[in-house]
Amino acid sequence: MPCTEFTSTVLDSRTAPTTVQRLAVMPGDVFHDGGARYLVLNVRYGDSPFGTRQMLTVAALSHQDTRGILKPYEMGLTVGFARHESAVVEAPEPDVRRWWIAVTLDDRHRFLGANGYQESGDCSTCADTHVDPARRNYVPCKAARAHAWNVTGQWQDSRHRLEAPRFYYVLPVIADTWEDARSEAHAICERLRIDGHL
Repeated sequence: MPCTEFTSTVLDSRTAPTTVQRLAVMPGDVFHDGGARYLVLNVRYGDSPFGTRQMLTVAALSHQDTRGILKPYEMGLTVGFARHESAVVEAPEPDVRRWWIAVTLDDRHRFLGANGYQESGDCSTCADTHVDPARRNYVPCKAARAHAWNVTGQWQDSRHRLEAPRFYYVLPVIADTWEDARSEAHAICERLRIDGHL
C-alpha cells in the first residue's frame, strides 16, 4: 500500500521550467517528459552498439507521473541525438542550506550509506592542496552538486565493481546539519523503494 504522508525538501527552491540542451540535464533537476515530471537521480554515459549513450536515472514525482512504472528507471538517448534535443527542466536554485548527497543503495534498493557536500559549506575539494598533507585548506564550496556526482562516478568505477549490483543517486535536500540531510536522503530512498515515486 502506498505511503500517504511524505514531506521532503528535495523539490524546494526551484526555478520555473526552462529549456536546456538534453546533454545539460544534471542530477537534481526535475525533468519534464511527455507531460510527466521526473526527479533526475543520476546521469551517466556509457557505450552501446549505437554509440555513446546518456542515461538518466529518474523517479516519478507522483503516482500520476509513474505511467505504471513504480520504481526508479533509466531513460537513454545516444549522445549524437541528445546533442540536438532540448529538455524542459526545473533546476535547484542556490541555497546555502542545500546539501548534495551521493547515496549508494544495495541490489534491493536499500540505503547503504552517503557522502554529502553543502553549498557554500567548508570544502577542502575546492581549496588548494596544502603543502603539509596532514593539514587541509577549506574554502566555501562552489561545486557541491559536481562533487556528489563525481563521488557516484568513482563508486561505479572502482570499489563496488566486483560486489553485487548497486545503485547510486544524487539527491538535493535542504537541512541545517549533515545528520538531518542524511536522514532525509534515507527517507527519500525508502519512499522510492516502497512506493516507486516521490
